[in-house]
Amino acid sequence: MRHNQQLTYYNNQKIKDYLNIVLDEISTIFEDSFEKDKTAALILIGGYGRGEGGIMMKNGQYHPHNNLDILYIHNGSVDSKVVEAVDKALQALAKTYDIGIDMSAINKQKLLKLDGLVIGYDMRFGHKTLLGDSTFLKNHEAFSLSNIDPIDIRQLLVNRGTLLLINRVLLKKHSLSEDEKKLIIKHAIKSIIGYGDALLFFHNAYHWSYAQKQSNMSELSDIDEAIKKLYADALLFRFKPNYELYLQKDLNEWNDELIVILSSIHLQCEKINLSQSNLDWRSYFNIALENGSYPRQKVMQKAKSFLHGLNNIPVLKELKSVTDMKNYMQFGAKGMLSLLFPYIAYKIYPQQYCGLFKTSLQLQRSDEQEYLKRFLMLWSQHGDTNFKNVLNSYNIKLENL
Repeated sequence: MRHNQQLTYYNNQKIKDYLNIVLDEISTIFEDSFEKDKTAALILIGGYGRGEGGIMMKNGQYHPHNNLDILYIHNGSVDSKVVEAVDKALQALAKTYDIGIDMSAINKQKLLKLDGLVIGYDMRFGHKTLLGDSTFLKNHEAFSLSNIDPIDIRQLLVNRGTLLLINRVLLKKHSLSEDEKKLIIKHAIKSIIGYGDALLFFHNAYHWSYAQKQSNMSELSDIDEAIKKLYADALLFRFKPNYELYLQKDLNEWNDELIVILSSIHLQCEKINLSQSNLDWRSYFNIALENGSYPRQKVMQKAKSFLHGLNNIPVLKELKSVTDMKNYMQFGAKGMLSLLFPYIAYKIYPQQYCGLFKTSLQLQRSDEQEYLKRFLMLWSQHGDTNFKNVLNSYNIKLENL
């Protein structure tokens, strides 16, 4: 066995051996598929890449809880058909070993040009090398904590918050399967961690390691103890999930309670981000738009955002100033949806924004259900590329809302 690395927070030897066998086979698939000089590095990222993956008890034995997140960093270009064939082989392997395997491929130079993303920092310090040499990644100082763009943190928070909106849709069903209930719990845990991570970032206490983040959160003096406990419990679930503890809850009530608690965290983050100690949600949209700035946008991103603005002239007409219009042209579809998110998620509909929201979301009618439906449909197009997969996996039809 060529790999012998600690991959889980609780270092269970049986799970360690099992996962390293899977990683050996993954490495072989890549070695057989790509010439050696094409491979800059094959790395394991995510929870297992950090050495903090989760394990869960099932039928009296421990099993891996998380997917294996594989990133193939290549020199030059690679044939897309070969990448598809590799992914197909990985999915067959995933079935054999009963573990999810997610694979992405990216050119080395393109990866190193990514700027201001939290995933770059997490990846730099929280990965395991399977093939090649990842020293270039470990030495890439642009992927530093100080270089993370607060806008990326906002979008991370919103990305996690949309999971609670999927929960809201699922919970409208007359009855839920156990798998659906577990998905709701998993979404809630991811949301708590995502909001907590944002809170840590804006308190200058973020870290790539989950264990260190848990410690950092506990030491913050100006954070409510209930929020600290919520975050700590979510991380413990991530390391060793106990679904039974949460299945006893009224999931409808719990989801609603979480949204209220997390809305206060979201507002705390934006108060710091926008340097507005008296910020509330009624003033947030205007202030966030006025303070909008995307100095790190690449030319293609700027062009895409600009085209989005040109294609939404009715929205521009709803804005109050030339500065707002100019900033709207920078935000793009995902950026604007991130500003709209708190109003949809926390059910706040200030009168002064009604026309703007209705136009932005292309609403046929202005009711709570339509707001939720249109936001999620637009987020699936512009916000998160994996969002559609989650909806399809659980047969969630937004058009039927």
